[in-house]
Amino acid sequence: MAIKGLKDLHYAIITSENENETVYGEVKRLGPAIALNLTPSFNRGNLRADDKVLFSDAAKGPIAVTLNTAYLEKEVEADILGKTIHPNGLISDNADDNPPYIAIGGMAENARGGYDYFWIYRVQLTPAEENRETKQETPTYQTPNLSGEALPRLHDGEEKVKAWSEDADITDKSIFDEWFNEVIDKDWVAEV
Repeated sequence: MAIKGLKDLHYAIITSENENETVYGEVKRLGPAIALNLTPSFNRGNLRADDKVLFSDAAKGPIAVTLNTAYLEKEVEADILGKTIHPNGLISDNADDNPPYIAIGGMAENARGGYDYFWIYRVQLTPAEENRETKQETPTYQTPNLSGEALPRLHDGEEKVKAWSEDADITDKSIFDEWFNEVIDKDWVAEV
């Protein structure tokens, strides 16, 4: 899968979750996309006997997420990091900030044509690393670089879903019109 670029990042806060369902809030724009990196982790264990490996097994761990945007509006920052916007318009970091679990969706141009669409179902981000640097002769930008982890949903173990807009097996192309109106589930069916 060769892709070019990244755009239209969106998020939705998980408003409730349990072993039966995951409920998402309103889908909102996240911020102008620079990069989204997902790094799956696998933990391996080997059983050694008679001077060799007899068995090997792996367990899937959380997916490391790194998200970089040109900027975050303060309402988005408060939503995804659990911060408070005060009545005077200021936003603050507090020891009691509690980032919620969110879904992150977006799209990227596919080298074969069309677009790859995706939703990562359950992500918790931590505050961005902040760097400040004096101006130089060549302008440089410091942008928010959030990190976190993507975990499986509690009710079905799903981690993410993706679709290619040119996939002939996707017979109902209206799914792409709805992609940023709701968090698309693996069992999505158009409303009649």
